[in-house]
Amino acid sequence: MSRSGAGPSLTWRLTAAIALTVAFYVLALAIAGALLAAAILPWVLGGSNNLWVTLTGFVLGVTILFAIFPRRQKVREYGVRLTASSQPRLLAMVEEEARATGARAPDDVYATLEANASVMQARGRRVMHLGVPLLHLLSECGIRGVIAHEFGHYAGGDTRLGPWIYRTYDGVARTIDQLSDEEGDESWTQRAVRQPFVWYGNAFMRITAAIKRRQEFAADGMAADRAGRDAYIDALRRVHAYAPAFDAYWEHEVAAVLQAGRRPPVVAGFGTYLRSDAIEKASREFLEHQLDETTDRYDSHPSLSERIAALEGRPAGEVDDSPPALSLLRDAEALERELLAALVAPEAAELPVLAWDDVGRAVYLERARALCAEHGDLLGEATVSDLGAQVQALGRIAGRLQQREPELPTEAAAPFAATLLAEALLVTLERGGWQVEAELGEPVRACRGDERLEPYGLVEELRSEQQAADWPARARVLGISDLRLRPPAESEHPTPTEPAAA
Repeated sequence: MSRSGAGPSLTWRLTAAIALTVAFYVLALAIAGALLAAAILPWVLGGSNNLWVTLTGFVLGVTILFAIFPRRQKVREYGVRLTASSQPRLLAMVEEEARATGARAPDDVYATLEANASVMQARGRRVMHLGVPLLHLLSECGIRGVIAHEFGHYAGGDTRLGPWIYRTYDGVARTIDQLSDEEGDESWTQRAVRQPFVWYGNAFMRITAAIKRRQEFAADGMAADRAGRDAYIDALRRVHAYAPAFDAYWEHEVAAVLQAGRRPPVVAGFGTYLRSDAIEKASREFLEHQLDETTDRYDSHPSLSERIAALEGRPAGEVDDSPPALSLLRDAEALERELLAALVAPEAAELPVLAWDDVGRAVYLERARALCAEHGDLLGEATVSDLGAQVQALGRIAGRLQQREPELPTEAAAPFAATLLAEALLVTLERGGWQVEAELGEPVRACRGDERLEPYGLVEELRSEQQAADWPARARVLGISDLRLRPPAESEHPTPTEPAAA
């Protein structure tokens, strides 16, 4: 790669992409033509005819011609469109990086709920997507580097090259798919005709993946020149370490609250989630794994360690003391509501707000109560002291659940039974005076003074026979052994004039 980070010239890359595309269509048309000739010529020339050969050749030939017919590529737009009036500082940075990199600015910039950024181009129209979670991860200098990286793809002509590669790969993949049978019930002729496309597809992926990796190196070089090498490398490391956490945050934290009919502060909560001990530890370990990975010949991006190594010769740049990138946003809460309406459902933006500190009781405890009200009777008269024995007999509870819920798959019955036991314990402890907490990034737990119990983790621990045998003594020490797991009937609930038994 040259010092400027430009990599192979645009002319060379476009020439390679066009050559690969032409080679694919020549291959496909030659095979389709041969098949159709085998089907038609014997009848036209009056020679020996074979109906099986005719039908097979005609069907396979037409299948290939249909599969390789180019499909029109569209620019996929999603998220919330940003304007200079709605987000002036962020859009000003985008415009500034366009001028600095010599690339034409995108026609539209969209905010998304992904920890990622991307650019695309189709029929001359340019679109950039910027994930709001990235603004949580990076400083203003870091996000500048990310934006410059994306403009590196524009400046290097990668978005013009992309459609050639995409259409060719799409044609190869579609041809292989059309010549395959999902149930594996294929004739030898299908397999024989498909094999050249499989070979070509593998070669095409290797060659284009190598081109794409050079593009990434070039875009990284431009980003390092704009943000400074050290600041950009730090941004790369942070994105690789923490970006996957947003998917987990959404799946395990946000989705549960939305499903309960409430709206949590998504943007603010992600920052808290990242600071939790469990997520910090998992992110460090994931980053170490990323740094140890090597690049496969089919990878479209170089490994993180290779990307960092390729930047080592560039100027270090100034120390990054810029503020968090989130400060670039105007009215982040209003943008969050727009994103929920656009990417989840219009009604999601109108749900009543629920603070994260209240999620434990309002979401997880209420969900546990509903499950226990529906199936808690399956636990009979079991007490907390019996929890270990109940976990050891999980199959029995699972069997009863399947009798009650015939559509429950066998493989899901035991996990469902374990959840029932965990949530019964959570409800029981809350009824016994414990507080339910659900801190972001941490398991749901019940707390009393300095004592902590994580019901879901505890049920998993009690799968061990030794842990199950030790549990009654531990429950007695905690003073909870005699609490009944099955929720009391309405008549058993304590009233103001009838104190609960000690």
